[in-house]
Amino acid sequence: MSNVRGKGQCRSCHIRHLSIFAQLPEQKLIDIQSFQPLVMGYDPTETIYHQGANASTAYTLRKGLVKLLKVLPNGRTQIVRVIREGELFGFDGFAGDTYNHTAIPLTEIEVCRLPLAELLDLKRQNPEIENAMMKRWVQHLREAEDMMVELGAKKAAERLASFLIRWCTSSNATNTWIELPLSRGEMGELLGLTIETVSRFLSEWKRQGFITEQRGAIQICDVAALRKAACSNGSC
Repeated sequence: MSNVRGKGQCRSCHIRHLSIFAQLPEQKLIDIQSFQPLVMGYDPTETIYHQGANASTAYTLRKGLVKLLKVLPNGRTQIVRVIREGELFGFDGFAGDTYNHTAIPLTEIEVCRLPLAELLDLKRQNPEIENAMMKRWVQHLREAEDMMVELGAKKAAERLASFLIRWCTSSNATNTWIELPLSRGEMGELLGLTIETVSRFLSEWKRQGFITEQRGAIQICDVAALRKAACSNGSC
């Protein structure tokens, strides 16, 4: 069950270097001490917000992983993004009145709850925050464009291999265990693949020694081979 775990202190926050407040100078961090967002905890059985709900709050992910999904008219769902530590999400209210997707924890998480009215004031008063948010919007747009290209131009194996490489190398680590709590079905949902296709290629790559898996985690053992699988038709 979601619960309040205190109030955030931007100046001393352990993920400040990843957040939209990273570039604020020390004095400005002192000046905004009155801005103390609630720190909330959620578990994977809960929903942070629903598609279509009033978008009055944004969130910074302090710990864990969150999936953003769209609910289609026929009731099916499509994962559109996975949020990782330090990322800002749920700021749809800057562009409209409602959330454009549903946010669900993949693991136990902690978030800073950022009321949009207060965040808007901070953004107006501090160009560093405005610039940080603009960079994130551009990054999200580029990622969406890249995903459209992958879905349209890459074969199934190439999509899955590309996803695994991005997921693991974004942590700047190979030959080490990386948390991956997405199920086969969720990976397929994100990449436009069936569960059977995802399972088949993961099993094949494990047999070939490209990757190893354990519950909720993955390790790339041969990144060169996996990169080759991601570019088998010269699409990279």
